[in-house]
Amino acid sequence: MANEDADVGTDDDSPGAAQLLHAATGDRDAEAKALADRTGKDVSEDDAKLAVKRAHGDMSGEPDPKTDIASPADAESAREDRSRLDR
Repeated sequence: MANEDADVGTDDDSPGAAQLLHAATGDRDAEAKALADRTGKDVSEDDAKLAVKRAHGDMSGEPDPKTDIASPADAESAREDRSRLDR
């Protein structure tokens, strides 16, 4: 299997290979972990799970997603939303 760590810490907002693989197989938890690993230390797996759910349209009351793969920017937005709710 390819080295999934190759996707970690890039500045590119496109999905990494590991995230695409997990999205294609439907493993949302692994997709979120790959996204969290790629996004950086400020984004938790829970933040990434929220971003993945939003991207796949799994959240009721949310606008239609622009794409079905969450980006690091989506994960950061989810982190900000979660931190506002925690206040």
